[in-house]
Amino acid sequence: MVKLLPHAQRYIEPVVAVAFFLFWAFAEVGRHQILPGFLRSALPWWAALLGVAFAIAVARIWPMVAMAVCTAVVIGQLLVPAGAFSSTDWPISFGYLVVIVGVSASIQDRWRPLSFAFALGLAVAVAGLLISGPRLDWYGPFGDTNGNVGTIVVNRVILFAVAILLAVGAWLLGFFGRAWQQKLHSDALLAKTTDELHSAEVDLLVSQERDRIAQDVHDIMAHSLSVIIAQADGARFVAPARPEAVAESLENIAASARTSLTEVRMLIQTLVADPVGHSTPTVDDIDELVDRMRTAGLDVQLEEFGEREHLTGTQELAVYRIVQESLTNALKHAGAEPSARISLDWRGQGLSIAVSSSGTATERPQQTTTSRGLYGMHERARLAGGWLTAGEDDEVPGGYVVAAFIPTAPLEQAS
Repeated sequence: MVKLLPHAQRYIEPVVAVAFFLFWAFAEVGRHQILPGFLRSALPWWAALLGVAFAIAVARIWPMVAMAVCTAVVIGQLLVPAGAFSSTDWPISFGYLVVIVGVSASIQDRWRPLSFAFALGLAVAVAGLLISGPRLDWYGPFGDTNGNVGTIVVNRVILFAVAILLAVGAWLLGFFGRAWQQKLHSDALLAKTTDELHSAEVDLLVSQERDRIAQDVHDIMAHSLSVIIAQADGARFVAPARPEAVAESLENIAASARTSLTEVRMLIQTLVADPVGHSTPTVDDIDELVDRMRTAGLDVQLEEFGEREHLTGTQELAVYRIVQESLTNALKHAGAEPSARISLDWRGQGLSIAVSSSGTATERPQQTTTSRGLYGMHERARLAGGWLTAGEDDEVPGGYVVAAFIPTAPLEQAS
């Protein structure tokens, strides 16, 4: 039912116009019969009634046409007195008020001053017709004037004032009615837009959460599997010459697998308990990370300068993951005899991180910011308030350098 109302509104004025015409036609048909003998006196009146009804019907659909028709009717009544409304049918003039309401409610903003001028002019013209009409006995609120000029003037002034007030009131009714409809439309549009934005925000949060989960799983599993693969390959190669080394390699593989499993469990637990949670290794865990990488066959050197300062949980995680991903890439891509050097410099207004790696391989795959690992490092540094760059080392053949900065001082002080 509610959905049908906007479509039904377009038929309101035509229905009112038909009812208006039929009412006055049946009420006045005895006085204005369309017969050959009375055609000359009756036809202008019927034309005026039909014109007012037509203007009512098209007031909101074609407001300019409605104004033109009303103007033509009034001018015709002034030129042909037989078409003017008499003492019994003068309330037909209230139909002009309906036209003014419809025109004011639908006309374009640039033509709104014209509609106001139309309302005023129509009120003055209709009041003049009511006063000068040959068949209208107008005495005003004071009854028979008995030729008193002062009373006549007062009556005429009152009539003009009432006509103008009614026209202005009808115009304001249409104006505020349109403003109210526009407000309802704007409110509905705002509510729809708000719902769409809420849905988009939910989709964005879900997408971000999926990306975060994918990044955490990548960081955890890529590192652990790289260590496991390196240990397994090493054990396979040294088994014929040093069988006793196989047991040590298997122990390192088991330790790496257990560590990975623990971190994955922590990640799953944080997802269940806190949708924005993380597994939370810190800077203090970098030493253990370095030991695992050494057992996997990566020659790692760790240097730290300055006094450690406070980092947030997000920054601690970012530092650890950046170092972890850099060492994992060094182990995977540096080839035979891989080595890496980690520098953590706390001097200054933040933590400067540099991880340089090298090896004997010359076919290191070119990494771009579209790769999951490098993209993840960039994003972690950015979310921690810092920056990160990565690229080949021009001074060392086959070398690669990852440099990052995580601020510890407020950004406004750092600038």
